[in-house]
Amino acid sequence: MSSYVIGTQTLEQSLDIDADVLITDLCPMDVLLQRIGRLHRHCRSKAQRPVDYQTAQTWVLTPKNNDLTPMLSHAAHGLGRFRDGGGVYPDLRIIEATHRLIVEHPNIQVPRDNRLLVEGATHPDQLQVIQQEMGDAWEQLGQQIEGDTGAQRTIGYLHTLEIDKEFAKDANMAFPNDHKIATRLGAQDKLVQFEPPLTGPFGKQLRQLPIRHFLLPHGLDPDTPPSAIEHTQEAIIFNLGKTRFCYSRFGLERLNND
Repeated sequence: MSSYVIGTQTLEQSLDIDADVLITDLCPMDVLLQRIGRLHRHCRSKAQRPVDYQTAQTWVLTPKNNDLTPMLSHAAHGLGRFRDGGGVYPDLRIIEATHRLIVEHPNIQVPRDNRLLVEGATHPDQLQVIQQEMGDAWEQLGQQIEGDTGAQRTIGYLHTLEIDKEFAKDANMAFPNDHKIATRLGAQDKLVQFEPPLTGPFGKQLRQLPIRHFLLPHGLDPDTPPSAIEHTQEAIIFNLGKTRFCYSRFGLERLNND
């Protein structure tokens, strides 16, 4: 019985999948080789492989007429640069070079041919040749990609820290005192403290109860303690400011919108 795995680019990230054939969209050569790495990962006898796939096979889907030019003005299928920069695979020169190498080398051996293929699709000299061959629009793309790369280098340089300076003593490196810093998942959340601890609905002592920021009343002082506490075997009911909460085996519930 045949099995099929359908997924996104995440499948190229070292997943231990042993496949006989790969069907993939066109992508940069180094990424394509990563995807090819899902093929014949395990040593199996010929009897364990389908007769038609004793040798691993990859089918690469390409744009209509193998023409990448339309993606210069409008990115599609992950290929091409967004108008304001960036993109999934923005450098179409690399994509064009990859396509040419696939045509020139329909049969490859990994890892023997990796360097030939990767350098052939990403080396600046090769990309320069392609943009010169393809015309003015491709020359402009090359300039845009170089501009994007230069901007990223500048941003990286501006965010570097000098290792010979102490972080807190350098005014340009210290955190400002008037900014609140939190993790994405913990932004503006509140941790309610119960003293003394109460027995929760699951029979365990409950000393702390986190409340997500979207459940908290607007303008609540971060130091506001719980009040008007009612404690039963099934639930703990309490106030934060004027807002009433109930914590039971069904979770935390906000009882009013005050």
